[in-house]
This record gives sequence, structure tokens and C-alpha cells, in this order.
Amino acid sequence: MAWCLFCIFVEQNTEQYHEADKLLTTLSLLAPSVGSLVLHTLGFNEQLADIALHAEDWFYQSEGQQPELIDLVILAKLHSYIGSPRRKELPYINTLPAYAKFKNTELTPELSLMALQKAQQRIHAIMSLFI
Repeated sequence: MAWCLFCIFVEQNTEQYHEADKLLTTLSLLAPSVGSLVLHTLGFNEQLADIALHAEDWFYQSEGQQPELIDLVILAKLHSYIGSPRRKELPYINTLPAYAKFKNTELTPELSLMALQKAQQRIHAIMSLFI
């Protein structure tokens, strides 16, 4: 739905948004708010809806001393850009508050794989609600 609204907006403002780079910039600015709104509308709790807002907010500081889901998402999002052209504009991972919360834990490839497997199971469970 949000994507459709964005397309309608662009169609009605073709003079301003005829260049692809302007469209991508606008979309990247709107994506966090729209994502959060969609998650709220679908009934997800505030913690999950806030993830859409802060997933690329590299210096976001979640509450508490223990890592939160948002911290994991921020690190995963940053990691997903490794090898992409966007990598040049990203901060070093060890400068992120989210990274600091994992300092006293064992960040290993095995732990990452296990986290991905658990996330995949959760995604399948959530997707089954929509089918």
C-alpha cells in the first residue's frame, strides 16, 4: 500500500521527480517512517515497528546494557552493505553503539549462523499468519 501511495505521489509530481537518483533519495528518506507505519497498522508491537525506523540509524542507542533486537538488526544491515558501492559511506562497525553492546559476547560465525536460522524460523512463522 505504501509503495502504491509513493508511486501515485511521483506520478503527480513528475516535474520534480523525473530523475532516478532523486526518486531513490526520496524513497530512502521515506522508507523508515512508512515501514514503521505499516508495521503499526498490521498490529506489530512498538519495539518491532521501531526497528523499521532505526535499522539504518547507525548511531542509535537502544536502552539498557544488554543487546536488543534493534542492535542486531543495525549490525546486520551494516554488514549487508559490505561489498556494495554503499560501503564507502558507512561508519566502521566498531564505532557503533550496537556493536559495543556485543563486546562481551561471543560474536562468532557460528553464532551468526544460529541467529540467522532462528530469524528465518520466526519469519516463516510470521508469514504463515498471512497465508
